[in-house]
Amino acid sequence: MDAKEIVHCALQIEKFNAERSYGNILTLLGDLDKSHVTAEQLETTDIVKVLYRLLKTCCDGSVKKAARCLLSKWKRQYSKDTQHVKCTKEGKDPAGEGVSRQEESHSDGAVEDVKDPGEQQAPSLMVKDAEASASSDCSTIRAKCVQLLLAALSPEPPDQDKAAELARDVEQHIHKLYTSSQVKYKACVRSKVANLRNPKSGHLRQGLLSGSLSPEAFAWMSAEEMAGTELRQLREKYSSQGVSERQLPRDMEGIETQKIRCKRCGGSDCRVTQVYRGALFLPAWVRPGGPDEDAMTFVTCSQCGQQWYHSSWVCL
Repeated sequence: MDAKEIVHCALQIEKFNAERSYGNILTLLGDLDKSHVTAEQLETTDIVKVLYRLLKTCCDGSVKKAARCLLSKWKRQYSKDTQHVKCTKEGKDPAGEGVSRQEESHSDGAVEDVKDPGEQQAPSLMVKDAEASASSDCSTIRAKCVQLLLAALSPEPPDQDKAAELARDVEQHIHKLYTSSQVKYKACVRSKVANLRNPKSGHLRQGLLSGSLSPEAFAWMSAEEMAGTELRQLREKYSSQGVSERQLPRDMEGIETQKIRCKRCGGSDCRVTQVYRGALFLPAWVRPGGPDEDAMTFVTCSQCGQQWYHSSWVCL
């Protein structure tokens, strides 16, 4: 496989990874595994960086396993190739036959004392490539987040420099808050951008540009804290309505009757009360049915306070 084919495979892997077509990625990794890739091709192409990015972003276990096996194979092959090239260069005698045996023995001892640089460079090259690709991806994502925050602030021409500084400060605080989790970092940035673009949350943009809201405080704000006045009032209304729907009605007198006898005290001075089930458990629109199905009737003795349902009535 030549360098052009390797570059084409790298591009196809990145494309299929974006499309989450993991079956095609496994096919390409199998083709790369069967073909012989030289150390020069590994150095001149970006296939190693592509595979390291694939390990970071891919969520399929079989693809990750295949990529790790392929990288391990290439690491061993790279070490062997560089060692062979070094031995070939050392085998050529530039001074001809005039070198004495003492010098040969001295040079052989020096070669034995010095470690093969190919063995040292092979793992370090892979690690450096991975670190470089990870840092470049992180810096690209952070720069894109700063641009999104700046666009969400939509500053006027006099406030553009100040808005750019605010966007950088907000992004730095968010990154400091979610350094260990890139997923949470991206979600937080999306939440901030959406709230800044929301016309009903104009107090956030005005607070940042006027200085009344600091970038650090804005980065720590939750979705509930960033909500506008109208949305907060609506949430409070829904919360109070839900609580009232699930609470028992107070001061229920009921209907007096003397046709039911209490099992505890034997008295017949009782009250019949009817409560809708929606007031106890769920809102009325959740439980379909007629009034008889949605209502719960119980009796309370006025003398001893005993309560029981209609299934335990003792009628007179």
